[in-house]
Amino acid sequence: MEDAIRLYYKGEIFEAEKILEGIIAEEPDNINAQIRLAAIKMELRDFAAAGRIYLGLYAFYEQAGNYEECLGFLEKALPCLSQAEITPLRGRCLFHLGRYQEALSDLIVSPPERGNLFYTGKCFFFLGQYNNALRLFREVFNNASDKGELLRSHYWIGRCLYSLGEVEDAVSCFEAYIAACPKEKQVYLDLAMCCLDAGLLEKANSYLMKFKKFGGSEDVTNLYLGIICYKQGDYRKSLDWLDKTTLAAQSLHWKGLACYELARYEDALDNFTAAVKYEAKPLYLKMMGNANLKLSRFFEAKICYEKALALDPSDEDTERLLSLSDHLLKTEAPFKR
Repeated sequence: MEDAIRLYYKGEIFEAEKILEGIIAEEPDNINAQIRLAAIKMELRDFAAAGRIYLGLYAFYEQAGNYEECLGFLEKALPCLSQAEITPLRGRCLFHLGRYQEALSDLIVSPPERGNLFYTGKCFFFLGQYNNALRLFREVFNNASDKGELLRSHYWIGRCLYSLGEVEDAVSCFEAYIAACPKEKQVYLDLAMCCLDAGLLEKANSYLMKFKKFGGSEDVTNLYLGIICYKQGDYRKSLDWLDKTTLAAQSLHWKGLACYELARYEDALDNFTAAVKYEAKPLYLKMMGNANLKLSRFFEAKICYEKALALDPSDEDTERLLSLSDHLLKTEAPFKR
């Protein structure tokens, strides 16, 4: 490698090229040699060869999950390859980096191959455009060339249907997937969530246990067991499960509700106050107002209701509670002095 670098800087570019090609022949995974050889090919205007090297480097880093590096090599390959080659690859990288809108911009102008359509559908899904996603996954499903593609598209059709509120149809998709892949833990969780939404709590519990059995996260399992117990009206057991999960952003919501139902208003207030730090939902502020109201803290309740209404002015119940807190503040509070 050092000889190649020395020769390159001496202007003996063809000799440097020959040495680097020899190194790569013996060490195909020598990334530094490939990068230097690609640069030389570019200087020699052998764009086809440079493009092949950059695509190889892209594939190497894609396999390693290093998508930022992938993007870098695709950028270098731009003068060497057609947009039709670059655009879908860049779209996939951007998808894996969570940059869904940018990915979509590339993927929707990419050749309409099933792989590209699949990634485009997932971009639509994660951007909340479920109908567009559903249309594409159905297209992939209808033109699937193998069982794996058929199952993957069927699964994502289920996820789209669930997100669109078509729970029964989503369950059918997930159950069909499970019939073919009975150890796929994520699908058991999807089924548990569907059943939870449909009020089929025992069935949700059963699917959740299978999710855990096949290696699903204990934190996630405990969270949803807590939610199931809450919906069953067993608030103490709900808190027991929720205390066992580290998923604070999700569990605080349900812990707050369970504490409120158990008349543990201080604890409810603590949980909703913590939950607001993750996301200022009107519900949390409203429940903080309710807890303060139960604790005869009328001024604090009023402040919470005002904040909740600022986020959701259409909530008539919160407006009524605000009026109540204001009334109590004027009529009850003076007698506490």
